[in-house]
Amino acid sequence: MRGTDLNMIESPYDGCGKCLLGVRRLSRMKLATSSPERQREDVLTAAASVDGHIIGWADDWEVSGATDPMTRPRLGPWLRDEKGPYDGLVAAAVGRLGRNVVDCLNTGYKMRDEGKLLVTYDHEGPWDLDDQVDENRFTMEGWGAQRELRAIRRRNRNATIKTRAAGRPKGKPSYGFPFIRRVMGGKIDHVELHSHASTVIRLVARGSWPTPSATHPAARRLD
Repeated sequence: MRGTDLNMIESPYDGCGKCLLGVRRLSRMKLATSSPERQREDVLTAAASVDGHIIGWADDWEVSGATDPMTRPRLGPWLRDEKGPYDGLVAAAVGRLGRNVVDCLNTGYKMRDEGKLLVTYDHEGPWDLDDQVDENRFTMEGWGAQRELRAIRRRNRNATIKTRAAGRPKGKPSYGFPFIRRVMGGKIDHVELHSHASTVIRLVARGSWPTPSATHPAARRLD
């Protein structure tokens, strides 16, 4: 793609048959990350490699890869044909389409059955899921994404267990459940229900939250 101006790859839908939707996803957005920009460049490069152009972006930030593509806030409406015509999807990798084999294949087969293109930066040309070699490779890419997700969950779970055992929880306590230390500055021994917060929690649970004009002190402070 040497000499291609990626800024020219974005243009409105024109019915050329290669009007593609750019797909980007990140589970967590951090100030230091450059992944959105890298994904953008990869998507534009992949679109240009098939002589296509990007008509829009389905950017799902802070969305878990385990989320079904059909229900993603940005991608879902396109897949459900609620956003207008498009000729296919472009992503930086299969793992950006889905984080398990089922979601990847469902999305891939949907594109195939509807006669739409499916393009990723790490694959030369559009995916052809009617071809056994391409189908197997696509499935393996989805399986790799699934294994990576399982590994991330396992690491997070193990880290949580270790930090809890050491009395160093990973995050802030839930509302109404303060951390209790037996010794100032020591390890967290347990959590307990705060006496005032328990009133608020029970009101919310019963659906009887007082109006702002009520005299309840919790209503005046938290409204």
